[in-house]
Amino acid sequence: MNAFERTYLERSLTKLEAVLPYPREELLRQYESDETLWSVEQNEDLVFCLFSFPVTERMKQLVLLVYDDQNRIIADAGTCHAGVDAFLEDREIYDYLSEESDWMYLEHYVLSNTMFPDLPYPFCEANQKTEEQGEALLYTNAYVSRAFRRRGIFRTMLETIKEHALQKAAGICTVYTVLSMDPDIACYGPDAVEEPYYYSFEQDEPVRLINAEIARKVGYTPLRLEPDHPEEETDGTKLWFCVGRELCEIIDL
Repeated sequence: MNAFERTYLERSLTKLEAVLPYPREELLRQYESDETLWSVEQNEDLVFCLFSFPVTERMKQLVLLVYDDQNRIIADAGTCHAGVDAFLEDREIYDYLSEESDWMYLEHYVLSNTMFPDLPYPFCEANQKTEEQGEALLYTNAYVSRAFRRRGIFRTMLETIKEHALQKAAGICTVYTVLSMDPDIACYGPDAVEEPYYYSFEQDEPVRLINAEIARKVGYTPLRLEPDHPEEETDGTKLWFCVGRELCEIIDL
């Protein structure tokens, strides 16, 4: 770890210190001894800082922050990563996602029901092993500040996270991905507002239709769980998801 990389890892961990499940210094010590847990890459005027930590025995959390040349966070993404067999058969993962939030429970449901429709849900209740192989990514969040869109940042974020997830894979590997298409709600940077967010079908649904087209362009299939017009007081963030299944060939250089 060089000085440049350590600066951005420290900056990122300090920014998120209040919500991390481990002390900042403990994570830094781990990152100094194991470079497979993080990456810091400069792409023109942007820096992509990714780090990870375990949240269950078989699943880890990936966090990616993107900084501009003024060291402002202009994009971020969070992902739960595990082998697809772990997502399907591990009760601890199922419980963790169910308790984390409604939409993470639904992402787990979408992964299982869409990609493996022949298996009962939740499969972990069957107390059986599955022969399904591959890596799975369930996104907790993904956002790019409006002023920095149309620069391919979202695509680069997805690729950076996928590469990290595949670093220990070999040969041909299937990567399963699920994203929730939340409304554009910024909690930092120039887009952030202090007013609380309230779901509005008329305001949020047109944005999701645009995001669905963007998702198609980067290889994902939009999926809407509820086709009917929701009531104003319901949580519209649970309606739209994106799913992807990609065969990746890992070549050792």
